[in-house]
Amino acid sequence: MMNAFFETEPAQAETARSPRSIFEQPGGLRSQTRMTIQTRQAQKLVVGRKRGPQVEPIIGLLDFGRRMKLIWLSSEADDPFADWFLLRIEQSLEESKKLIQEKTVWLNKRMTELQGFDIQVANSLEPLHVPIFFQNPYGYMGAYLVVDYDDLARSVFTARHIALIDRALSEQLLQVTGKAIRRTFNLAGQWKFTGVTREDMRTQNPNAVRAVEIFGECPEPIVSTRLRAALAPEIRVRTPSKPVTVQVKQSDPAEAIPVTESIDDWAVEAIGIDPKSEEPESDSIPGR
Repeated sequence: MMNAFFETEPAQAETARSPRSIFEQPGGLRSQTRMTIQTRQAQKLVVGRKRGPQVEPIIGLLDFGRRMKLIWLSSEADDPFADWFLLRIEQSLEESKKLIQEKTVWLNKRMTELQGFDIQVANSLEPLHVPIFFQNPYGYMGAYLVVDYDDLARSVFTARHIALIDRALSEQLLQVTGKAIRRTFNLAGQWKFTGVTREDMRTQNPNAVRAVEIFGECPEPIVSTRLRAALAPEIRVRTPSKPVTVQVKQSDPAEAIPVTESIDDWAVEAIGIDPKSEEPESDSIPGR
């Protein structure tokens, strides 16, 4: 019995590890991404700040990524206002990136032009390695922005330490660029789920009227889809199902029962939010 057990065990293990057939579909893709943070200023941009007594909340990178997921899903569901916000946020991300790069190039040029010195930018002795996973590309664009700011902050502190710039200028550089990032993140916090679609806008039903009251008039190029963000998702419109006849078996003939499916119910289920709620749901943000 013992010999028989040991003889069959390798075969069982081999069966468990047998490769999948080429005719089967591959599993889903997963990736692992970590960002390295070396300054406290960049760390604050990642975690943000919770609301407290007489303290206004600040949307950090983690909350920004979660809110962008909701806007992304609404854009997929043919919400023109979600498309509008994606375009505005994408433009703001690019403007903030350009601003940070300009300040970084200017400061690095100052340090390299110093005659007789080889200056190395300061690095953290214990950097933070933050694992990140976003379900939309805009979360990662926000992460790239924070890392660029982190690099600028290291250059600023280095230049101030060696008396290349004074404290006032160093604080101004960090304040201007940090404010640009927070302004971008706050745009995501201004969006609210309405469940409106482009079909609603064409018919001007109550759902469209409510959305216009909240956001104002959506630009016509956005509504007509002639203008969309470069990374906007593919619009997946689910048309209402045609009425289906269901026959009920009884002793007496029964009347046909029409069954229809509501596109509004599907949209709410796909987005995962209650359209009556004022604020999108988001997980708590770790604070320090």
